[in-house]
Amino acid sequence: MPTNPVHVRHVLQLHQRILSEFPELPIYRISDGPKGPHPTATFKVLTNTPHQTGALFGWLVVNRGPVDILVHPNRCDTYRDHAELASWIGQP
Repeated sequence: MPTNPVHVRHVLQLHQRILSEFPELPIYRISDGPKGPHPTATFKVLTNTPHQTGALFGWLVVNRGPVDILVHPNRCDTYRDHAELASWIGQP
């Protein structure tokens, strides 16, 4: 988890809000530390259509609060997914 108490609280709230406002999207539990190429705790939300991706992306722009969000595809090229095809909402 992030160490800043405000960020921790907001991540927990953001996770819960996505669960309730986007019930059709699979959302995974919050990891409690770095995992793979992600240097801080994360959680994953999957979208299946361009419409779902656009709706969630727009919602995150407005509701992310003080946390930064990495949005990327999940294809077979992990490096390219995270480095070349990724978008940040907030600071990278």
